[in-house]
Amino acid sequence: MTKVDIVVPVYDGYEETVQCIASVLGSVDLEWARLVLINDASPKPEITAYLRELAAANASVVLLENATNLGFVETANRGMAYDIGRDVLLLNSDVEVAGNWLERMRDAAYYHKRVASLTPFSNNATIFSFPNFCLDNELLFGANIGEIDSFFADNFTVNDVIPVATGVGCCMYMRRDCLTDVGYFDAATFGRGYGEENDWCQRAQRAGWHNYHLANCFIYHKGKVSFGEEHSPRIAKAMKILDEKYPSYHNNIGAFVARDPGKSLRLRALLGLFAQQERPKVLCISHKLGGGAQQHVDELANFYQNQALFLQITPERDGESVVLSFYDHGKKLKDGLYFDIGLEHDKLVMLLQELGVGRVHFHHTMGLPTRLWRLAADIGCGYDITIHDYYLINGNPTLTDAEAHFVPEDSEDFDERCAEHYPLPEGVNGALWRKNQTMLVEGAERIIFPSSDSASRFQRFYDIQDAQVSWHPDYTQSLPYPHPVWKYEGGRPLRVLVLGAISREKGANVLESVAEALTGQNVEFHLLGYAYRPLSDAVKTHGPYEHTAVYDLINDIGPDVVWFPALWPETYSYTLSAALHLAMPVVVPNIGAFVERVAGRAQSTVYPWDSSISQWQKFWSQVQRQGHLPAAAAEAQSRASIPAPFYESRYLVPVPERIGELSKETLLQLADNYHAGIAQLSRKERLLGFLWAIARHPAIAKLLALVPFETQRAIKRRLSRRPMHDIVRGE
Repeated sequence: MTKVDIVVPVYDGYEETVQCIASVLGSVDLEWARLVLINDASPKPEITAYLRELAAANASVVLLENATNLGFVETANRGMAYDIGRDVLLLNSDVEVAGNWLERMRDAAYYHKRVASLTPFSNNATIFSFPNFCLDNELLFGANIGEIDSFFADNFTVNDVIPVATGVGCCMYMRRDCLTDVGYFDAATFGRGYGEENDWCQRAQRAGWHNYHLANCFIYHKGKVSFGEEHSPRIAKAMKILDEKYPSYHNNIGAFVARDPGKSLRLRALLGLFAQQERPKVLCISHKLGGGAQQHVDELANFYQNQALFLQITPERDGESVVLSFYDHGKKLKDGLYFDIGLEHDKLVMLLQELGVGRVHFHHTMGLPTRLWRLAADIGCGYDITIHDYYLINGNPTLTDAEAHFVPEDSEDFDERCAEHYPLPEGVNGALWRKNQTMLVEGAERIIFPSSDSASRFQRFYDIQDAQVSWHPDYTQSLPYPHPVWKYEGGRPLRVLVLGAISREKGANVLESVAEALTGQNVEFHLLGYAYRPLSDAVKTHGPYEHTAVYDLINDIGPDVVWFPALWPETYSYTLSAALHLAMPVVVPNIGAFVERVAGRAQSTVYPWDSSISQWQKFWSQVQRQGHLPAAAAEAQSRASIPAPFYESRYLVPVPERIGELSKETLLQLADNYHAGIAQLSRKERLLGFLWAIARHPAIAKLLALVPFETQRAIKRRLSRRPMHDIVRGE
């Protein structure tokens, strides 16, 4: 078998270079593999000294030194040309390897005919990336390179290759007979680097050779150590050159990405590596509408990322199918598995058992096939429920009537008025709805409430023996809460900010009406987020945002006060958390979790939730004119006690640490369940996004305001059942 030179161009990154070389020398057979290092006139004296000392002490290390900096392409060519009798493994100096990785790559290179290049899986190698396709990833579940590579080596073989248009030069095996036929990288065209391996692979392909993605090997690539800030301009230039030389190249790459033939391999590895982790494993179940429930699931996965593993089940087709997703390092991974519950319930249960799931946590049941209410018992574990809204009481999440106003629980026609807004299934009234939910509620080992207010409301309808009240973990990032300071001193408009995706229940109509009533009166209203319909120009709407960016965006707007015009008893409010974290003065309604969360806090005015537009107009005019919030409102409140630290100390206690084991039978049965990410927008959804965009025009918005809300909602539901923020962001 042909011997191999491992060619490593070196320029920057001392620590990365040392780790790379150590991993190579500790993993290859030096009888047939040799390390060829090329120092491209590194500006770091410690790198030059290290390379010289290493080469002097090791006969299996060749050191070539460029008198001047030549750039990656010419440096790589020099290394590839060093010994024309050997194959080449081109390796970046910020890559780490493990096991008998090189032996596996060489075996595969000669197992298949006319192999030009082989590229393994990596955390950061575009179309070869794992676990997220085409992204830069951290090592899955915090495992080390050896553990992950060992799994790929044990579960895939030389047969598991995928034809590709190009390899990736961070770790690319190149057969000498192909190099002899095709030549080296095109230094004259690609200069100091980027795109040269794409070009070489296309040249090889035109000459009848083949490029492959090899599945039984995994390497770690840190990335961007050598090129630094000039990386992006070089990419743009290289892509233009490739388009000119190979007009179909990017279309082929685009088709490959859309087809994603490596998806099943990635998911098999993801499932297997998840199963073998000995940690608590929690399965969260929620709806597909995003919002606070989804934010809390994401928050839990991030909060416990070093202690536990999280999965999520979300409805796909309401009442019929679901998608199973996985979290890593606190973020949901792109790949998921879809299950038709009517046909594949038992397959899903078997998979969850073999993965080692030890706890189920219900966050919502809207759209969930009712058969999954017993999922915890089917798996063989206990379950929790977190109450994010009031859906379990009578199908109405917000307890609001047809006008989106709160309906007090002691109203004689409580269920009937709630059903005007959220109709119950035919033949079902509020009492029967609650009876049907009793099995789920009473079977939970813990019912978790994010506020005392939500607990007291819920317990009017259900007998909860041990209600666990605990604010979401996000509040801990602001402890002790920063002291809010009032900064508005007049001389300019008072700047009032409303946060989030606001529905009628959250006060969208109130915001617009108050803003219009105060036009020209030195009060400025901003919405960071969007409303259920486009609002008039009286409100400066800034559009959707990512939760991770909200603090910077608020600071960019520079509000004087944050207003929460909600008309329903919110159970927590993450947007309030953002305001508290930034020490913003706030105005909140005297309903829901707001009252207890701002109790005793300065610059926090509690105002009647059902105030009229004229009352709000008078309130904001007075604040602007007097230059401060009503002083007595916050002082009249008693300081609320912060709930005990449930998430910090008790949440994971009942979750066992289970090592799972996936059977070959289960993996074979999953062949039809591999799907990646969220489906693209349909034609109807693209139409909905277009209608939403044009409706933002002031003239169209005024006309739209004349259309009854129920008609607007019916049209929206006819076009799509997905949440509007998915439609907006998808456009």
